Parts: sequence; C-alpha cells; structure tokens
Amino acid sequence: MSLNSSTMSRRQAVAGAPAVAPFRHAGLFPRVRLCANRRVARVAPKAAGNGNIAQGEQGFDTLFLSDISLVGQRTPLLLGFFNYFERHLPHVGFFEPIAAEALASSELRIDRHVELVYKVFNLKGDVRAMTGVQDAEAARMIANGQHSELLDKIYSQYASYKEGQDLVLVEGPGPLMGGTELDAQIAAALNAPVLMTMTGQPNATVADYYNRAMVKRQVFLDHHVEVLGLVMNGLPRQSHAILSGQLRDKFAAAGLPFAGAIPTDIMLRNVRLDEVQTAMGAQRLYGDSLLTDVEFDDVVVASQRLEELLEILAERPMGRPLVVTSADRLDIVLGLLAAQLSVSGPGVAGILLTQAGSARSGRNYARDTIDRIFAGLSSSGLYKGSLLPVLVTDMPLRDAIRKLDNLDAAILPSSTRKISQCKRLFEQYVDANAVVARLQNMVRPNRMTPKMFMHTLKSMCNATPQHIVLPESEDKRVLAAAADVVQRGLAKITLLGDPTTILAEAAKLGLDLSGCNIHNPNTSDRFDKYVDMLVEARKKKGMTREVAADTLHGDVNFFATMMIVAGDADGMVSGAVHTTASTVRPALQVLKSPDTPLVSSVFIMCLPDRVVVYGDCAVNVNPSAADLAQIAITSNDTAAAFGIEPRVAMLSYSTLGSGSGPDVQKVSEAVAIVKQRRPDIKVEGPIQYDAAIDPKVAAVKVQGLSEVAGKATVFIFPDLNTGNNTYKAVQQSTGAIAMGPVMQGLLRPVNDLSRGCTVPDIINTICVTSIQASRMSSAARAAAAKAAVAAV
Repeated sequence: MSLNSSTMSRRQAVAGAPAVAPFRHAGLFPRVRLCANRRVARVAPKAAGNGNIAQGEQGFDTLFLSDISLVGQRTPLLLGFFNYFERHLPHVGFFEPIAAEALASSELRIDRHVELVYKVFNLKGDVRAMTGVQDAEAARMIANGQHSELLDKIYSQYASYKEGQDLVLVEGPGPLMGGTELDAQIAAALNAPVLMTMTGQPNATVADYYNRAMVKRQVFLDHHVEVLGLVMNGLPRQSHAILSGQLRDKFAAAGLPFAGAIPTDIMLRNVRLDEVQTAMGAQRLYGDSLLTDVEFDDVVVASQRLEELLEILAERPMGRPLVVTSADRLDIVLGLLAAQLSVSGPGVAGILLTQAGSARSGRNYARDTIDRIFAGLSSSGLYKGSLLPVLVTDMPLRDAIRKLDNLDAAILPSSTRKISQCKRLFEQYVDANAVVARLQNMVRPNRMTPKMFMHTLKSMCNATPQHIVLPESEDKRVLAAAADVVQRGLAKITLLGDPTTILAEAAKLGLDLSGCNIHNPNTSDRFDKYVDMLVEARKKKGMTREVAADTLHGDVNFFATMMIVAGDADGMVSGAVHTTASTVRPALQVLKSPDTPLVSSVFIMCLPDRVVVYGDCAVNVNPSAADLAQIAITSNDTAAAFGIEPRVAMLSYSTLGSGSGPDVQKVSEAVAIVKQRRPDIKVEGPIQYDAAIDPKVAAVKVQGLSEVAGKATVFIFPDLNTGNNTYKAVQQSTGAIAMGPVMQGLLRPVNDLSRGCTVPDIINTICVTSIQASRMSSAARAAAAKAAVAAV
C-alpha cells in the first residue's frame, strides 16, 4: 500500500541527525529536496486542502520490528513508528505474536506493550485480538516441538485481526523467547518485511554493531524474509553524531539502509512516580495525578526527626527526591506538605509510605485527620496549587528500599511526558523514509485522517509560530500545555499572573517554562495604555477611565484581549476555568471586524476516519438567511485555511425540495446568497445530513451530479439548537475530538476551551489560534500592500 502526507517542512535537524521527511516513493510521493546548508527536508506542497488521494496497488500491509539486541529496549521506536504510520493511514493496528504476562497493575490484563499502544493511541475494538498466543502457551508448544502449530495459531489470530487495517505494526518476541530465529519464522509466516532494531551499549564499537546486524540479517534472509533496514535506540549521546555517521556509511556499503539512532535521554532513563506506583502496587492517597508522571532524582529514607529531614532537604535545593518513610510517620507528611505549600520550601517529588509494624495491626495512625486536611486544602479554594503526591504500599520499609534500588525506568500508559519525549526524539533522529522506501505500492488513504490533520496543524504552527496569550496560569493544565507548546516551537506563549507563583507551581509539576513570557497584569507597564485604548474603543458606550481601569484590574480575559488590540499578542486561548461568555465577551466588544459584522463559530470535528467542520454550534441562536450565508462563507474559508478541502452542505430536514416549510425556505435563500456572493464555493442545499456525508444515500436522494452530496466536509446547521446538540451527540457517540468553538469574524483570534479540557485539548486550541493569527496577519499584509500599490 502507498502512504501520503500533507506534511510541510520539518524542524531543523540537530547536527549529525538525519533530516526527516514524510513517506515517499518514486511516482507516488511528493519529491523531497534536501537543503544542504540547513539539513532540512522540504516537501513540495500539494494543493491546499486536497483530501482526496489516488488509490495505489495492494502490497505489503505489515511492518515487523525485530529486536536483534535481545534486550527489549525498543519502546521509543515502537511509539515513534506507530505515531508516524497513524498520521498517514486511517487504520493502523498493532499485533504482538507472543504476549508477555501482564503487569500486576495492568487494567486490561494484557501484554505491557499492547496495553501501552492501545491506550496511548486510543485504539478501538477487542484488545485481546491484538495478541497471538500467551508466552506460557508458546513456551509449552516450543518445548513439545510444535513449531508449526504455534505459527499456524499466530497466523490465524493475525489474519483475523488485520482485516480492516491499512497497516499492522508487529513486534517480534525476540527478547521474550526464541531470539532472532523465532522472529524470522513468524515474519515469514506473516509474509512481513522486517525492520531490525538494536539498542546501543556504552562501550560498543561500530564493528560490534555492524557484525551483529549482518549476522542477524542473514538469519532473516535464510527464511526468505526481506529486511528493510536497521534503526537504533539508546546510542550513547556523547558519541551519537560520530557513530551515527559511521554506521550509516558502513551499512550503506553493505546495502542495508540505516534509519538513524535515538540517543540516550535523561527523561527516558529516570524512574518516575507512576512507575514506582505500578512496580510496588502502591495506592495514591493524596496529590494530583499529573504529579505521578514526574521523575525523581534520589531516594531519601526519612527515619529522623522532621526538623532534621528538612535540614537535609534544604541542603539540596535543586533536587527532587522521593522521600520514603513508614506509615506511622504522618508528621513527616504534614511537614513536607507545609513545605510544598510554600514557594520557598524544599521541593520533593513525593512521599512513599511503607508498612509500619505488623501488617495485622490495623492501626490508622491518624489517617482520618490527614485525609481531612488534604481534602480541606482541595475544597477551600484558598490554595490553588498542586498537592504533594503521597503513595502507600504494604511492603515493609526494607523491602521497599530494595525494590527501589532494582527498579528500571519504564514507559507506562500514564507516562505522558515520556511518551511525548519518545515521539519528539523519533521525529528528530529517525529518517522513516529509509524504512518505508521499500514498502512499495501501498494503498493511500482517500481522505484526510485526524492524524494527518493534527500533523498538518503542527507543521503549519512550526512554520509561522504566533504569539498567544494564556490568561489562566492558575490552572496546571494550562501550564503543562504552555511548556509543551514552547518546547515544540508551536507558538510563542505569554502567561498572565504572578511570576513567582507560576514558576513555583511549574517546579512542583516538573515543567520548564523558561521559554514562556510571564506577565503580571497588576504591575504591568502597559496598563495605562490599555486603559486608554479601551476608553477609545468603547467611548460610544460611555466608557470612562475609572470603569476601564476597574475592568482591566478585575478581568484577566479583558486584559489579555487588550494585549491583542495593542498588538502585544496575536491571539488568546481561555476557558479552562472561565465560562464561554467570560472568555468571548471582551472580544465581541473590542475585536469585531467591520468587514465581517457577524461573529460565528465552527467546531473542527476529528471523526474516526475523517476531519470535517461544523458551524455554527456555539454563537448564533437563530440566524437569518443572510446570516446563514455569511456563516457558510466564513466556514468555507476557515476549512480551507486548515487544509480541509471545503465542500459546503447547508443542512435542513429536506433534501433539495423533498419537503417544504419556512425553515427549508430560509436555507434555500441562504444557498442562493452564497452562490451569488461567492460563486467559487462548492455548496449544496437544502440537504439532509445523511445525503451530505454518505455517498450511497446521496446516490438515492440527489439526482444528477453534485460536487458536495455524499462528500461534504463543511456542515452548516440551520440554528444553534440543531448544531449544538448534533456536535455533542457525534462527539459522545463516536469518541470524536471536537476542536472549538473556533471563533470567526473577529479581527484577531480569541478561542474558548471547555472547562473539562485536557492538556492535548489546550495544545490543539493553541495551534488552531496560532494558524488563524498567521492567516489574519498574512491577509492584513496583503491588504496593506494592495492599498500601497493603489496609492502609487
């Protein structure tokens, strides 16, 4: 099958790392040009928004990863490749031929890697269909000489699972049992090409890596299995650039493509609290779940008095230790909690309470009182920071310390930051083209998938990052999103609030906000200017300086909006803790565009297999025919700006005259206005939703040729009641991601969040806002240039 990408340009690769470009193959993929002076892979852009991609021929539909090092450290490669494939194909699966025993903490009671991929990428269906046989059964069959029966069973499970998948990533069981020989047998049974993976070693030479790879390659060739290449994980960072270049040259001479190597990474190497919780079967008593995804750099056993412990911690102010003590030392819990509440107190990553005395004692050790203290802090509203995570295990202190000493870093479904780091490292250091160039004649998706869309968003943001202000710095989700956005170069971020408080909170969360600008509205040297501008903008409404000053002092959203008016920011994202009205009202008062008097909204709906636009589902209650036409025109342009080919369906309960009534007539008038004002827009209506989205229904209900029926990408609802209920029904019923509401008709973008939003939701909304701001800036520059030419 063939893969396609709408990827624009990658970020500059680091020295010694390969430039990364999306899938390509002669005649099927955009030509890639390598810019030698910057080592940036550039892809010749396709027509904007082209969601229809020509079909290729059926070929390989499987990629088999085989760990020839037999050490099992390939999780970053697994996550990176799955993320890469899912960007380009609607249906990507993962299959484990021989599944390991589930971890004690496993929710799905399934192989660790299967559970990881299933949860991280939100896969659907029966998770047990993603495995062939369990390791115990495989070992028994191998011991009994039933190799053929084992392969038959694996193939049967795999053949059933791969139906409906465009590509399946298979992880060979090499480190689990059988080694490369068994991997080769399974790959041959599945008729799957192999990508060999290898883990770096501290003192290994180029010759060591080369010899192992060539020996293992021959094992696969002996089983008539095609080897696509080699990729590495954990190559020592200090020698990464030199070794990578030497390995690439040496393997190239042997005809074995080298796809790159991920260097050793501190974050991936460190143990985190969620891994401690999993390994010890511990329970989280208190604290934020986000904090369990934070690493610790040491273990401090607290057997001394509290004041002595605080002195020890104060001597190492930059450290983030895990404090281990027995469950009867709740004085330590309270003391460290107090230190955590203070921005000046010594920081710790968390506390692990172990068994105190006899396991049969049943003593409470004043836990009820501690529970009330922590609950009171959470509900009082006086403290808005993150509470210290406290774990408890049934292990005695001595056993817990021994377990911690032997604990290796892992990547769990809850390890959000490690997972993001794996994806980033893969994109930076692995050239996926070296892997897929020989996967010829693959079937390409025939529409823009959500993964492709999200990747396009990120690429557009990287190309022209805009300045986005986030007023809600008291929310830890906003801080986490801000740190991620600036680290990935998606936007420039300003956080509003007290710098000391924000940085202290970020330190507790293990976040790096050094790339963010932090601005305190209460001490801003721009405050008087914003007051003057607000008075000028609202003078017809009787605005005075006193009222304007009170407004900007009391409303952080209004302050952020005035930053945009003054040109100190390009857009705003808020709503994590504010209502939609509180977020949008300032913009409606000072950012309305005279060219587009109607402010409306759209939701970008990432359905399981496509991306569409719904409008207006949040602002206009009962729009007139002229309003509907304006919403359709604006939504058409918004879709095009985000790379979605716009085909506009004006929805009604009637399809092209099958019914009548005032509501149908209103939609008919709106369609006529759109065609008159913008004959370039592909629009159809009145039309029912099923006829707009389903080609089979359209063939029955719509007579003659239509550019929209059955393939609409922009859906305009006749009123707010219909639109709002529909988007929520689709979101809840299908698990679709609803990005929005994305505001339209403002001079500068201001977008709202749901108060139940997640960190990825905030990141996505920041990206949408940044792209809107970039588009508005381009339009403003073009208008200014046109005016200058006209003046001459």
